Parts: sequence; structure tokens; C-alpha cells
Amino acid sequence: MSGSTLDLEMTGTITAESDISVSPPDHSEKRGRSTVMTLPRKSVWRGGNLVTTVYLPGSSLRGALRNTASRAVAAVRATGTSRMTPDAFLLLAKGGIKDRKEAGTDERVVNYAAMETLRREQPIVSLFGAMAEKIAGRWQIGDAVPREPLENPNHKGRGVRSHPFQRQPDLAAFMDAAEYESFLGKDAKRVEANVAEDDAENLERRISAERRKQEPSPDDIQQWEDKRKQLTEKAKTLREAAGGVVNIQQLLGGWEAIPAGTEMDHRMRIRGANATELAWAFFALRRLAREGRIGAHESAGEGYFRAEYTLRLAVDDGDFQTAGTLHIADRELRIDDDCSILTTALEQSKTLPNDTGGASA
Repeated sequence: MSGSTLDLEMTGTITAESDISVSPPDHSEKRGRSTVMTLPRKSVWRGGNLVTTVYLPGSSLRGALRNTASRAVAAVRATGTSRMTPDAFLLLAKGGIKDRKEAGTDERVVNYAAMETLRREQPIVSLFGAMAEKIAGRWQIGDAVPREPLENPNHKGRGVRSHPFQRQPDLAAFMDAAEYESFLGKDAKRVEANVAEDDAENLERRISAERRKQEPSPDDIQQWEDKRKQLTEKAKTLREAAGGVVNIQQLLGGWEAIPAGTEMDHRMRIRGANATELAWAFFALRRLAREGRIGAHESAGEGYFRAEYTLRLAVDDGDFQTAGTLHIADRELRIDDDCSILTTALEQSKTLPNDTGGASA
């Protein structure tokens, strides 16, 4: 079956064993320069009625699976002859950094041979995708939606959202030292650029408000406009020096959480995978099971969960066949069935990652 195309469907339930909170890209509340980390909301049909509920985004689950697998790869690489660079780690863990493009850049040009090579060499990238390389992931991960709609969860705490190296400074031990030092220097420039851009936007709002007055002050407007231009140019210069734009720090004015005991319906599907990619998918699931948590605020004891999925497998575009039940509980992953393809992939996942210089098996 090594050359077969595999399609694995996973349908089941995630149960919160503690409160679970996440950090979606958009938030409904802001307090000054801090942001309340609200849970996303969506409309769902329940009992013939359209109701609103918070939910756990598929992107958060994807991030939990991808990040824990990528960290394990970085740790193994650090024991070998070739440590990872921060950029290489971010390609595995985040799909790379997609910077703003210069005027005239043609994004229609696609190097398909390079994409396929990257898929073979980096199964994690192939599974989860890479926006910087225009590679779509094979692993489709849906939202986890509470069975009983939950519209108004409790508001909790305060905090800061940051990038992986800030949340896990011990990752530095796995990185190439010179590359990591260079990354931190660029990182500081990006933060300074973000601050300058925020200040410029605040001045733009002040200028607009002044112009709406019956008797605006030309001197104030000119002074603020000059300062705004300086800040905008400063942000541009810093970002050019840093090599791109990354949202790496955000003050949070608190957060919402899905309460412990909530049962959430969830579905995932891995499409068009090969045997190696399936083994890496089980590796990511095993690492997540060992971690035992998803979402944010680990220090607050949040994010613990268990899960159960009914598995259906199709080989080479054939019909789907029942392939057992996958359980995540007590920091372990197990599958109840004797499906040889899944059993082999699960066993192979236990030998990953290796120290051959990449993430490939």
C-alpha cells in the first residue's frame, strides 16, 4: 500500500476536561491598545431553529497538531548535525512567513516541481500546507461546535499573545545560534515597526477629527501630518530591515473560555495522502495526545481535553470502509481495530521524527 492514495475520514467528539480558550485573528472588543481575546461565534441549526454559539476553530486545532509535531522535529534535529533555523521552523510550524509583496510582483508564477519536492521532503508541510509556498494542506480540520449552543461564556483574566519563541524560549536550544540571534534582531525591528504604525494610525484619526471641526487648526494638522509621515516612513524602513511583516505581539485585555464538560462535535479528513504522510498525521495526533491540551493559557491550567473519532478509510479513490475508533485520553492515542493500513501507519509514527536532516521519514 506504500504507493496508494489514502483518504481518512474522522468524525467524533471533543470533550473539554478543563476550560478551553483560543486566540482567533478577529476580536469583538478592544480596550485602549489591548484586545479582549473573544471566542468566535457562528450560527447553527438546533431543533429547527437558528441559534448562535461559540466554537473551537479548526485553525486552533490545526495549530495545536502542527506546532507540537514541529517542536519534536526541531528537538531531534538539535541532536544531529544540522540544527534548524528559525525560518525553517516557522515553515514547518506556521507555513512560513508571507510578507507584503512589492509592487509589480507576479504571484501567478508557480513552480509545481518545487512544490512536489517540498511535499516529499517535508510531510508536515504537505499535511498542513504552506501559504508562503502556495501549498494546500491535505489535512482538512473542521470547527469543533458545542452540541448544546453556548452564546455567552465567562470572561477571564488578562494576557499577551506572542510568537512561538516568546511562549517557549527553550526552543532557542534547538536552533542554529547565529541564525537565532539574527532572527531576534529582526524580531525587535518588527515590534518597533508595529508600534510606529499604531502611532501613525492614531495621528491619522486625530487629524481627521480636527478637520471635521468648524474651525480646525491648520498648524496642529500640519504638525500631526508631519509626525505621521515620519512614523510611517520609520515603520517602512524597519520592516525592510527586518525582511517582512509579522504580527508577533498583542496585548490582551482578557479572554473567554469554553467551560469544562462541554461536548463538541468535530470532523477531520485527510485527502490524497501517501503512507508516509499518514504516519506523520498519526505522529502529530500522538504528540497532541501526549500534550493533552489545546488552545491558550497553559499557565492557567486551561485546554485539557479528550476525544473520540469514528474512522472511515478509502484507498485509491475506492469506497469508504469502517476502520475502527480513535481514542485520545489519558495522554495516549489508541485505535480499536485491526485495519492493517492504519496499524502500520500508527506503528511507523512511533519511529518519527528522525535526525536525517529534515522532517521526512
